[in-house]
Amino acid sequence: MKKFILLFLFIPHLVLSQNKVFDFNEFDKFSEEYVNNDEPGIIYNIYSNTKNINWSKAFGINDVRINDSLNKFGQFRIASVTKTFVAASVLRLWEEKKILLDESISKYISNEHQNILIEGGYNPEIITVRHLLNHSSGMYDHTNHPNFFKKIYDNPDHKWTRTEQIKSCIEWGNPIGSVGNQFKYSDTGYVILGGIIENITKSSLDNAIKNLLRFEQLNINDTWFEDERDDKRIHQYFRNGKDAYGIDPSIDYFGGGGLISTAEDISRFFYLLFNNKVFNKESTLKEMLKKYKYKSKASMDYSLGIWEIELNGLKFYTHSGFWGTQVVYSPKYDISFSVNYSIGWTGSNNAPLIHKIFDFIENQTKP
Repeated sequence: MKKFILLFLFIPHLVLSQNKVFDFNEFDKFSEEYVNNDEPGIIYNIYSNTKNINWSKAFGINDVRINDSLNKFGQFRIASVTKTFVAASVLRLWEEKKILLDESISKYISNEHQNILIEGGYNPEIITVRHLLNHSSGMYDHTNHPNFFKKIYDNPDHKWTRTEQIKSCIEWGNPIGSVGNQFKYSDTGYVILGGIIENITKSSLDNAIKNLLRFEQLNINDTWFEDERDDKRIHQYFRNGKDAYGIDPSIDYFGGGGLISTAEDISRFFYLLFNNKVFNKESTLKEMLKKYKYKSKASMDYSLGIWEIELNGLKFYTHSGFWGTQVVYSPKYDISFSVNYSIGWTGSNNAPLIHKIFDFIENQTKP
């Protein structure tokens, strides 16, 4: 198939410093190999205030039925990248002394949800907010059970509720290990955290996150919970090619996922998070990035709503999402970059283009 032709024109050089520039023409050589012009496409962004960079690009197809081009400003479901926003919101409440990270969740959840958890063999008295944030609560992940996607395929218009998802956790699986002693990723834990944020703020999760994280002040203008705003978003696809556009957003709405965003917005948010523009105190970011050790090695180096990876021997912080999104921040280069694959990727934990973007950044910053 014919290789993709650039869809957008852009200024080929952006200021890196007084003596260096980013040559984005060079980056074309890296990017052209990834998508053919008749396939679901990719959107990505590179962002840094200190380097005066905010560069987005898209290539490939949006809707395969009509072969329209993907727009670099397209909004998409970011799925589990939402967890970083949820964790940051909880930490903002912690800064405001409205929540304690090591307090039992029984103090923050409804009686109904507490009773559901008890019925399923969980003890809300010993599970803390921190356990939910770092995935050490032993909570079964309801999205891992085949029934979850069977229900989605059979009835894509089904309106999920938070309570239904918590009930699915106890009906489809059992508690995993002992609380606090192992890492086990769980969407259900973040669904519960979303409810905690709503209970404390007395507002919708959408409004709570926008206000707690100062979206307006930080110029995060294209990020919202899907049910709260009726804007057109791009098409995203299951790995088998099935279009997920028409699936009701409530499958992923309650905190484990649910946000719509752009590549630019999530890059900017990660950049500002690590440049101490989101929290009131630098110590809060340190709390967010605290490391945890367990008896058995964790599958990822997960902190509170974010995890650490290594590329070419350097430390990065990241989160990714089911539909094909990943965002990364580099402390060394003070730069963030994000990518959304409309049909996801296979074969590695990190999006293939993430590696290429980093290779490009390294090459461009060499003396």
